[in-house]
Amino acid sequence: MFRNRWVRRIGTTLGVLFLVALVAFYYIRNKAGQQGRERLRAVVAATDAADPHWRLDDLDAARGNLPDDRNSALLVPRFRAALATSPIMPVRPDKSEVMDGVAVNRQLDAEGAAAIDDALAGNDAAIAVARSFKDFPRGLRRYTITPDVLGTMLPDVQETRTVCVVLDLEAERLSRDGRPGAALQLVPAMVNAARSMDGEPFVISALVRIAIDAVAVKRAERTLALGVPRGGLAEVQARLLNEAEGDVFATPLRGERACLDRLFTNLRAGTVPTSTILAMAGGSASATPGIEHQLAGWAYRPFLANDQAVCLETVNRYIAVAQLPEHEQRAAFRAIPLPPRTQGSLFTNLLLPAFNKVHDASLRHRAALRCAGTAVAVERFRQKHDRWPDSLADLPGDLLPAIPLDPFDGQPLRYVRRAGGVTVYSVGPDEVDDGGKLPEQRGDWNKPGTDLGFRLFDPDHRGLPANETGRLSQSVTPGATFQLPFPRVNEKSAPGGTRR
Repeated sequence: MFRNRWVRRIGTTLGVLFLVALVAFYYIRNKAGQQGRERLRAVVAATDAADPHWRLDDLDAARGNLPDDRNSALLVPRFRAALATSPIMPVRPDKSEVMDGVAVNRQLDAEGAAAIDDALAGNDAAIAVARSFKDFPRGLRRYTITPDVLGTMLPDVQETRTVCVVLDLEAERLSRDGRPGAALQLVPAMVNAARSMDGEPFVISALVRIAIDAVAVKRAERTLALGVPRGGLAEVQARLLNEAEGDVFATPLRGERACLDRLFTNLRAGTVPTSTILAMAGGSASATPGIEHQLAGWAYRPFLANDQAVCLETVNRYIAVAQLPEHEQRAAFRAIPLPPRTQGSLFTNLLLPAFNKVHDASLRHRAALRCAGTAVAVERFRQKHDRWPDSLADLPGDLLPAIPLDPFDGQPLRYVRRAGGVTVYSVGPDEVDDGGKLPEQRGDWNKPGTDLGFRLFDPDHRGLPANETGRLSQSVTPGATFQLPFPRVNEKSAPGGTRR
C-alpha cells in the first residue's frame, strides 16, 4: 500500500511536469511566432519604403513587353529546332578540348580544325539562326514560378549557351579561312545572345550571361590575334563597352529577394511543406520527406516568420551595398555576415545564394568587357596610325570618349607595351597592379600576382602557324595569353531545361 502511494505520487509528479513542459513548449512556440511576425512586419515595411516595387509581380510587370519580331529570346527555340546534333562538343581523339593549350596567336592545327568541322557538320541552319542574334539586341522571357520557387525551370538557359558555342566555333573556322572580319562580326551576335537574359530575376541567368560574355571576349581577342580585321571594329567596340555596363548583379539580387520572399510566404501559409525544403537541403531536389523531416518541419514552423525577416534584412543589406561605387563594394560585401544555421535563420542560411562570389564574378565580367572594348579602340588607333598609342590617353575622343574605370580599384584601366604587342588590363581580384601579367591557365583568374586583361599582338606576331601538335603551354611571345576570367557555370539540368 505504501509502495502504491509512492507510485501514484511519482506518476502524478511526472504528469504535472509533462503538462508544464508541454505548456512551456507551446508558449515558447507561440511567443517565437509572435515575435517573428512582428519583426517581419517591420522589415517588410522598411523594404516597402526603400523599394516599393520589390515583389515578384512588380518586377515582372516592370520588364514590360517586347514584340515577337524583336525578341531575341524567341530565337533560342528556333535554334534548338534547327540543331542537327546536340551537344556540340568538338574534342580531339584523346578527348581533350580542341582549344586546350592553343596559343592565342597561333593557328589551330589540322586535328583541331577537323574536330570543329565535324562538330558543325549539318548545322548550317542552326548557324544561320545563331548569326541572326546580331540583329536582336533585346530579349524577354516569362517564367512560371513554382510555389517552392526552387523547382522553377529555365527552359532556354542551356540552349543559349549552345548558341554561343556554335558562334565561337564558326568564328574559329572563319579565322582559319582567312576571314577575320567575318569572324569578328560574330562577337556582337554572341553578346546579344547573352543579353537575351537581361533583366531576369535569377542569379543562374546572370551567371550564364557572364559565361557567354567571357567567351565573346576571348573570341574577340583570338580573332585579333590571328588576323587584321578591317571593318566592323567600331561596332564590336560599342557592343562590348555597352555590355560592360549591363546589370548582372543588382537586378538578379532583387529578383532572388523576391523569389525567396515568395518561398517563405508559401512555407508559412502551408502551400509548400516545410519538410520538403528540409529534405531538399539534406539531399537531392527529388528527395522525399521522411518522418524526421516532417517532425522537424512541424517544430520549425513558428520560426519561419523570423527566418523570412532575417532573409529580407540580409538581402536588403546586399542591395544597399550594390549602390556604392564599384571599387568600394567588395569590402562592404565581405563585412555582411551570413546568418548562422540556427533557429530563426536556418532556411536563410540554407537558401541564400553565395552573393559574394556572384558579385566578384560581376566585377570580373565588367573589367574583362571594358578591357576588351578599350583594346578594340587601341587596335583602331593602330590601324589608322600604323603604330600603337603611347598610352590610353593618346586615344582621341572619337575612338574612345573616356578611359573606362577599373571596377576593382576605381582607377582608369592600365596599358602596357610588351614584346610583340600591348595589353590593356585591370588589376583584377587581388587589387594589385602586377604590370599586366596575365594568368597562364584557365581558371587562374583569381591567382595572386596576376592581372586581368586583353592582349593585342603586333601584326607580324598574328596568325602564326601551328606547331606540330598545334598546342603550346604559353604564348610565343613574352607574357601569358588572356584566359577566361570566369569559372564555368555548373548547371543542374533536368528535362525541359535548367533548374533555377
